[in-house]
Amino acid sequence: MAIIESSTTTYSYSPQNLRGYFIPYIVPSHIFNLVDIAKLFASRGVHVTILTTHYNSLLLKHSTDDLGAQIELHIIDFPSKEVGLPEGVENYSTATPEMASKVFQGFMMLQKPMEEAIRAAKPDFIVADMYYPWASDLAIELRIPRFIFHVKCYFALCAAEVLAKSAPQEKVESDSEVFLLPDLPDEIPMTRSQLPEWIQTRSPFTEFKERIDVGDHKSYGVIVNSSYELEKAYADFYSNNLGRRAWSIGPYSLHCDKVNANKKIEEKEEHPCFEWLDKMEEGKVIYVSFGSLACFGEAQICELAAALESSGHPFIWVVRKGEKWVPDGFEARIKEQNKGILITGWAPQVQILEHPSIGGFITHCGWNSTVEGCTSGVPMVTWPISAEQFYNEKLISHVLKVGVEVGSKKWTRSIEECSEIVEKDKIEKAIKELMSDSFEAQERRKKVKEMSEVIKKAVDENGSSCKNLSDLIQELLHVKEKGLPNDNGLE
Repeated sequence: MAIIESSTTTYSYSPQNLRGYFIPYIVPSHIFNLVDIAKLFASRGVHVTILTTHYNSLLLKHSTDDLGAQIELHIIDFPSKEVGLPEGVENYSTATPEMASKVFQGFMMLQKPMEEAIRAAKPDFIVADMYYPWASDLAIELRIPRFIFHVKCYFALCAAEVLAKSAPQEKVESDSEVFLLPDLPDEIPMTRSQLPEWIQTRSPFTEFKERIDVGDHKSYGVIVNSSYELEKAYADFYSNNLGRRAWSIGPYSLHCDKVNANKKIEEKEEHPCFEWLDKMEEGKVIYVSFGSLACFGEAQICELAAALESSGHPFIWVVRKGEKWVPDGFEARIKEQNKGILITGWAPQVQILEHPSIGGFITHCGWNSTVEGCTSGVPMVTWPISAEQFYNEKLISHVLKVGVEVGSKKWTRSIEECSEIVEKDKIEKAIKELMSDSFEAQERRKKVKEMSEVIKKAVDENGSSCKNLSDLIQELLHVKEKGLPNDNGLE
């Protein structure tokens, strides 16, 4: 048996003796993030099991096959018939808005079979998405660590906590009145209309979110898809001011193994958009993508199409399958004038953002897209819609200062059609401001390029994220050998 030596402790166990269960939520962005975390642990020798349902497992199986016996899938049944869903609808990206409540109902019914699977497996630790608050209680029962996983940055975690503690939104007289998030290292303006619906108006989901918060505080700690250097002030605030334990081990997509990197090279070579991009002038193309869930109606699509066409910049626009389409003649005109291309469905986003021709990114400010934009060194037009995206916008524009706000003001449920219309003139103005040669625009480009280098260094062998992962595994070895201390906060 190998002996693991750290600076302070010698363990009789090796990482190969560690067994972890990883439980993703039923949204693709959450699934792929947690799979990336699982792969990081597996690449260090930890035996990983991903607990999920059949059709969700099909989304991730190809990305885990390369790790062989070190990572496996534990499949349980999704209760489709019990909640009245057609077979194959097991996450929100495959559901219609009318199906969303049934998907959530089915998700809530997974608790019992998942708990039974984990009890039977007796793992050494659990990494569970925030939407499984019961996982903390189960970990306490089993006397093992439970780590909570958010698809969020430190800034968004801090913003949510200070809002919950101080409720500044309750002290304003209207949804549009500006208030500041209290106690944070920077002055961050928000309005009530930009906050999640469950904060604006109490609902059954508010109660579920409160259960999530309780499970969060009972957990052993939080794993964050960020680097310490990217959000230093907020990583410190989260630990020192809010008293939370956290490990920055991201960005996950950069921190995965060499096989995964080779796959991305193959994707780039295969996708036809790169032949077009190679002919474009450096730094002049706008990339437009709103993630897998954001839903625009016909009116908003028309405003965005008109803004892109009149912006004076070539563009790549990723449009969701089934989304209401662009104005008549738009696609033919941009093709004839070589102004842009449309991608329906999936696009190799990271590789597109890394292309020298890309000079700006219109984004919904999901954290995955935000960190990919920062890592690629591309400034952003911020267009938040749902989830914690309005918090992320403030990080991009007010803290990091690498983005221009498009001016969206109203939070919308992720699977519903956006009710707010952002007009063509606002979109076009933001694009031109981002892509201009003004001093401010040049400063944004300079900052985001410097930021990209810092983020990439974090996942190098001696970088902070790499070291944090090593420290976390060493701590798990210590817990496996010595057991959880009685004062770990989980009692």
